[in-house]
Amino acid sequence: MIERQGILGAVKFMAGFVLLLWIILLASAAFPIKNLGIVPRTITGLVGVAAAPFLHQDAAHLIANSFSLFVLGTVLIALEKGRALTIMISLAILGGFGTWLIGRPGTVHIGASGLVFGLLSYLFFFGVFKRDLKSIIVSIAIFFLYGGAVWGVIPSSPHVSWESHLCGFIAGIPLARYYARRA
Repeated sequence: MIERQGILGAVKFMAGFVLLLWIILLASAAFPIKNLGIVPRTITGLVGVAAAPFLHQDAAHLIANSFSLFVLGTVLIALEKGRALTIMISLAILGGFGTWLIGRPGTVHIGASGLVFGLLSYLFFFGVFKRDLKSIIVSIAIFFLYGGAVWGVIPSSPHVSWESHLCGFIAGIPLARYYARRA
C-alpha cells in the first residue's frame, strides 16, 4: 500500500512544481521567454523540447493544465516513487521531440499539456501492462476521470497544440510498458 509520507511528499513536490510554473508565467510578463517553445523542425526550436512544459501563454492556459498536472503527477510520484522524476522528464522530452517532428510549421508550441497527456497515458497503460491489482485500479480510475481528455489528441482549434497532446500521449505507452516490465 502507498505510505502516507509518500503521498504527502508527492503532493508537496507537485504543488511546488505547479507553483514554479506560475512564477515562470509571471516572469514571462517582463521577459519574452514564450518564444523559447517548440518550433517544429528548426534547430533553435529544439530548445523548446526542454522549455515548453514550463511556458504558458496566459493564466487561462496554465489554469487549464495545473489541476490535471497536479493530480496525475501526484499519482505518478506516489506509485513510482524514485522513478517518477525520470519518467516525467522522459515523457516531456519524448513528447516534445515528437511535437518538434510533426508540429505545424511556423508555430510555437508551449505548455505542460503534452506532459499531462503523457502522464495520463502512462498511468493508464502501466496497469494494462503490469496487470497487478493496484495498477489496474489506478488505470480504471484514470480512465473514468480523464478518459474524455483523449479527444484532445485530434485537431480542434488552431490555437491548441493537438500535436503536443498526441505526442505526449504516445510517449506514455512505451514508457509504461518499459517500467511495467521492471516493476
